[in-house]
Amino acid sequence: MEISNILSSTIESRAAIMQVQNTDNEFTQFQAILTQMMGREDKSIEESERAQIREAAEMFESYFLNMMFRQMRSVNFDEDGFIPRGNAERIFTEMLDEVISDKAAEQGGFGLADMLYMQMTQHFR
Repeated sequence: MEISNILSSTIESRAAIMQVQNTDNEFTQFQAILTQMMGREDKSIEESERAQIREAAEMFESYFLNMMFRQMRSVNFDEDGFIPRGNAERIFTEMLDEVISDKAAEQGGFGLADMLYMQMTQHFR
């Protein structure tokens, strides 16, 4: 039994668990903000609440983009390429995709955050 296989699978498992926890936390934050805003009786919202809605919309767009990148990377066209890919590269690529999706959502992304923000604030004054 080779110890490197055990170590690589342990590191891989920890990275996967951390990524799922981060994704769950982002989704929970988005859901809490959305529930709080939609359950209100008062239809006027302050600027700070608008900022929270905007942040939640950007978090959702980031989550969506990250899932899209993950699915695109799951297709391995050149799995046994010239240079074999290891676990470290896979973990780095997942982390890079997460950062790219966060930055894209902050800077406008595909416009999904803008559409969500407009839809969520159209009922408020």
